[in-house]
Amino acid sequence: MRKFNTHSLLALIAIFSTTVAAEESTTTQQKSRQVQTVTDILERPGVLTPKGSFVLDSSLTYTQNSSNTVSVVGYTVLPSLIVGLIRASDIDRTTMTFGLTGRYGITNRLEVEARIPWVYRNDSISERDINGPSNSPTTKTVEGNDLGDIEAAFKYQFNMLEAPYWIGSLRFKSTTGSSPYEVPIDSTNDFKELPTGSGFPSIEPGVTMIMPLDPAVLFLNASYIWNIKDDVSIQIPATDQAPSTQINTIDLGDTISLGAGMGFAVNPKFSFSIGLNHKTILKSKVNGGYPDDAKLLQLDTISFGANYAVNRETTINVGAAAGLTADAPDFQLTVRIPYTLK
Repeated sequence: MRKFNTHSLLALIAIFSTTVAAEESTTTQQKSRQVQTVTDILERPGVLTPKGSFVLDSSLTYTQNSSNTVSVVGYTVLPSLIVGLIRASDIDRTTMTFGLTGRYGITNRLEVEARIPWVYRNDSISERDINGPSNSPTTKTVEGNDLGDIEAAFKYQFNMLEAPYWIGSLRFKSTTGSSPYEVPIDSTNDFKELPTGSGFPSIEPGVTMIMPLDPAVLFLNASYIWNIKDDVSIQIPATDQAPSTQINTIDLGDTISLGAGMGFAVNPKFSFSIGLNHKTILKSKVNGGYPDDAKLLQLDTISFGANYAVNRETTINVGAAAGLTADAPDFQLTVRIPYTLK
C-alpha cells in the first residue's frame, strides 16, 4: 500500500480531534448525545489501529449550555394586556465528562473499541415572577455525578490501497449510567439529582470517508443512532396520598448525524482542523404515540481542533465546538491524550 506522507497524516489526526458532538442536557424526552471520535492516525499501514497494537485514550470534556425563557400562565384580554402570571427563567447547564477509551487492532483492517465515561452535571435554575408580589429571583442548583453509559464499537476499513478510504463502524451503548426515570424527583416533577445516562440502550451504525489531498485531508461521515424502546416506571407525586407508579413504553427519538471537515498540517508536529456537524433528533414516542410536547430537534455545531505530536506514541488533541442552533450546546471543549502501546 502507498503510505500517507507526514503532512497528510498530521492533517488526518487533526480532523479526527474535532469530531465532537453536543453532549448535554438530559431530559425525559430528549437525551444527551455522546461524543463521537475516530481513531488517530500514525504512519502505518491502513487507517485503523494496526494489528497487535493497543491505544489508551484519556479525555476530558467540558460542556456549557444556557437558556432563557419567559412563560405565561394566564390569558390575553388584548394583544398588549395579559392577565395572569409572567415568569422568566434562566438555566445554566454544565457537564464534565472524563472518558477512558481503549482500542485494539485485531487486524490492520479491523479494530475493537471500548469507552468508559464518568459524568458530572450541574444545573443552576433561576426563576423570577415578573408581575408577582416579589421581584427577587429564586435560584435552585441540582447536581449529579456517576458512571455514564459504557460503549463498545467495531470499526472496519473496506479498502487499503487507493483513496478515498472507507471505514464502517458499529457502536453499542449500554445503560450503566443513572437513568432519568430512576433518579428521585420532587413534587413539581423536577430532578432532585441529575441523571448521567440516557436510560436506553442504542445501536449506531456509521460510515466515514477519508480523502488525503496533501497537505490537507478531507472527511465525511454519517451515522444513525437507533434507541431501543423499553418499559419504564414513572413515580407520580401526590400531595394527599402516597406516590403512584405508572408504567409507560418509551421509544426515544432516533438520531441522524452528518459531518464533514478538513485538516491541514502546519509542520511535522502540529496540525489544525475545522469541521461541521449536523444532527436531527426525531420525536420520541410514549405508549406508541407522540406526546403534545414532543418536537423534532435540529443541532448544528462548528468545531475547531489542534493536534500536537509529542512523539510517535503520544499526541495531544484539543477540540472546541460552538453551537449554531438553539438546541445545540453553546460551547464544548475536549482535551484528549492518546497513547499507543505496541
